Amino acid sequence: MSQIINAIFENGVFRPSQSVSIKEHEHVTIKIVPLDDWQTRFNEIIGKIHARAAQYTPDEIQADVDDAIKEVRKLRRDC
Repeated sequence: MSQIINAIFENGVFRPSQSVSIKEHEHVTIKIVPLDDWQTRFNEIIGKIHARAAQYTPDEIQADVDDAIKEVRKLRRDC
């Protein structure tokens, strides 16, 4: 099971900020993403979304969202 956790690096060791559900001595892979980098990347993505969405009215966006919801619900019923 994959988890995303926050941790702090102290004295050469990563210390989780919350409890984790892994076994003692279990091997894991850690991807280091400083929070500042993550926030910058997130803001860039949101900016691109806003720029693309600016060409549509709120009603057009809502209609597309409503259609997508209907499509997903239909797919779930058909499975």
